[in-house]
Amino acid sequence: MSALDRFDGFALDLDGVVWLAGAPIAGAAEAVARLRERAPLVFLTNDPRSTREQYVERLRGIGVAAELDEMLTSSAATAEMIARDAPGATVYVVGSDALAAELGSTGLEVVDRGGPGVDFVVVGGHSGFDYAELAAGMAAVRAGAALWATNCDPVYPTAGGLLPGTGAIVAAVETASGRTARVAGKPERPMFDAARDRLGAERPAVVGDSLDSDIGGGAGAGFATILVLSGRASAAEAETASVRPDLVVDDLAALAAALAAD
Repeated sequence: MSALDRFDGFALDLDGVVWLAGAPIAGAAEAVARLRERAPLVFLTNDPRSTREQYVERLRGIGVAAELDEMLTSSAATAEMIARDAPGATVYVVGSDALAAELGSTGLEVVDRGGPGVDFVVVGGHSGFDYAELAAGMAAVRAGAALWATNCDPVYPTAGGLLPGTGAIVAAVETASGRTARVAGKPERPMFDAARDRLGAERPAVVGDSLDSDIGGGAGAGFATILVLSGRASAAEAETASVRPDLVVDDLAALAAALAAD
């Protein structure tokens, strides 16, 4: 059995793998179809600003026949973790309507106030973050609410350059409340554990463009790791990384071709 043959499931990052700053990467849609013929797959994203339904719609819009149960966001991973441990808990959201919707879909009660009586505060990056939201989240955490973050990415890429990410907002809430957030998204375990559960795989591989979030996080969670060079990382950086990927390919299309030739 070759190294490629051992993979029985794929967890595909989105930005830098399927699309880049919103623009589809050439050959990615066809590559996803070929990978799906070989093994089950899921799509991963740390971006908490859209619902899973919205991501599925975007994927279908570029020719990827994605299904809802194949889509895993950091929002969904956070919601699943909290709902599993505290069913029906009250949650104050420092984040987008999409994040609130994901939390509510698991039976959690999303409230519009901070302060006493709130069980959890969940932080996700969004452009509407303001002082009132910070104050309400701080008050709830100082009153005893547990603090969760969808991810801690400090920035995220756009066509116009980098913008502040969830991590920047999490830092503000942590500083004001004096508490450290638990994190569900990559590179932390909850995201990868949720992906493994969806895949039902014994030897899954994560395919990503980030050496820390995708490769480091995936390796730490027991995934095989495949780095694509269509996003953030370079081959030279992979050679000197503290956690080196098991496989490096130019892009998703090159991975699909290598699997077909194997």
